[in-house]
Amino acid sequence: MSVIGTILIAAAEKVAAPIVKSILVGKLGRSDEGLVDVVIDKVAGKLGVEPEAVSAEPPERLEEAVRQVEAEAPEMLAVWEAGLKGQFALLQAEQKEGFWPSAWRWGWMYLLAVMWFVRLMIVPVVDAIAGFDIAAGMDFTVMMTLTGWFISLYMGGHTLKELGTSAVQAVKAYRQGGRA
Repeated sequence: MSVIGTILIAAAEKVAAPIVKSILVGKLGRSDEGLVDVVIDKVAGKLGVEPEAVSAEPPERLEEAVRQVEAEAPEMLAVWEAGLKGQFALLQAEQKEGFWPSAWRWGWMYLLAVMWFVRLMIVPVVDAIAGFDIAAGMDFTVMMTLTGWFISLYMGGHTLKELGTSAVQAVKAYRQGGRA
């Protein structure tokens, strides 16, 4: 549990916010499903700070933000539940369609895994031992492009969107810290 999570659990106990506390301690949802992150982000949003800065806020403001998030928690849980139902419905639909309609997902995963393993582990050894230059035939740019396409298709574009957001933030940070 993070320091922020521990601080928010204490605040939830103090202001009698059982739903927020249940989410943060993992009784409702698991932390790797993102529900804990949603609660932390909502509290940070109520405070008007980044999630990392939540622990620096005065206890009174923190408790008020937790109260507000507690009031919104039933709606948040309803959205989370709807997402789980959608994932389960997709899984059931794919199982009904049979093997081939969903084979592209695992097929691409294994194909990309084999391609990356060969390029990173086998090609350098063969090049070093046999003196070949087969590395030129397996360009990292092409492999990254294929991997990016698969990730954006398989994960609905969210991963690609996050990658773009991270790149923009990195450029902004570089410009502010380096060369404004």
